[in-house]
Amino acid sequence: MTNICGICKEREATERCNICDVPLCETCAVEITIEDTHPAHRIKGITTPGITGEAVKRKIVCPKCVVEVDIF
Repeated sequence: MTNICGICKEREATERCNICDVPLCETCAVEITIEDTHPAHRIKGITTPGITGEAVKRKIVCPKCVVEVDIF
């Protein structure tokens, strides 16, 4: 049994919303990348992977939850 997208109800779901956990297809999924601005992640203004983890965090959300994402 395949998962069907919870938004369009037409295509196969490949991701899940990080906020409401609804299944999402590639078309309906909204990818948000959040760059960490901590000095440990920057060298001469360029973002680099730091000791504390990745400098860029990726979130997959549905179109309904995209307005609720805390990007700070």
